[in-house]
Amino acid sequence: MGKISLRRCRSVVGALAMAAAVVASAQSHQATDPPAKAAPGVTLTADLVKTGLYLIRGGGANTLLRFSANGLILVDGKLPGNYRALMSQVRKINKLSDMPIRALIVTNHREEHAGNSAQFVASGVPIVAHENVQRNLRVNDSSGQAVALPTVTYKRDYSIKLGGVEVRLMHFGNARTDGDTVVYFPDLKVVAVGDLYTTETPAPDFAKGGSLVDWGGALAEILKLDFDVVVPSVGPPVTRSDLEAFRKKIDTVVSRANGLMKAGIAKDQLMGKLQTDDLGWRFDLTADQVDRFYAELLQSK
Repeated sequence: MGKISLRRCRSVVGALAMAAAVVASAQSHQATDPPAKAAPGVTLTADLVKTGLYLIRGGGANTLLRFSANGLILVDGKLPGNYRALMSQVRKINKLSDMPIRALIVTNHREEHAGNSAQFVASGVPIVAHENVQRNLRVNDSSGQAVALPTVTYKRDYSIKLGGVEVRLMHFGNARTDGDTVVYFPDLKVVAVGDLYTTETPAPDFAKGGSLVDWGGALAEILKLDFDVVVPSVGPPVTRSDLEAFRKKIDTVVSRANGLMKAGIAKDQLMGKLQTDDLGWRFDLTADQVDRFYAELLQSK
């Protein structure tokens, strides 16, 4: 996609104000948590990433908390049942300023990211996500409750400007899902990549638009940004070099798979012939996933 044009970015202030108005009747509940059963044995920890930015780990995907002069911005809301634990950590970090949460950014539809969206909406907090997250959200099987749909969506890029802080949201194409949001904090040179980086074997959610073929291209666009810290969904922050190395490994897998196809290897033999041991990865795809991977390889020719 190249360089993001800020002229294409809409300011989130007006949209968030409208979304907040929709849920304004619930604003009075923000001081007291909505009913939620705490997940047993879950421990959340918080660490400073850079000034004004905290990482809250445990209980689902990593959550980022960004301070601004007018309130807090959160990235990802953890698994169902961990709302109270997350809010407890937010209050500990926020105890001196007592700022309200102004927005929750959800980096994809999966429940480790969006599992507590209903509680945030009930507390008057707008949910911001890529437009494909709405389609991908389904009934949350672990809680038995429908996950709340985003109240603000975007297609390609979006800008939140709040209290002297800018947070940029970008979608660079299909990778883990077709609704992945990259969250960029330009003043801090930090980028939150959600599920687009992992220390494990990458696992595209093909049923929800995920793509192994396009994953490397999405990472290439991220690497055009100016950052030195990468925050993934799982584990501690990593470096730009780590993200570059991960991208090269994905590109290597796709290149090798394309080479096998050109050599006439049949679809049912592709994964058995695809060498990944030297990369430290082991793909375990279902027959349907192999079909989807093979189809996207054909389309990429």
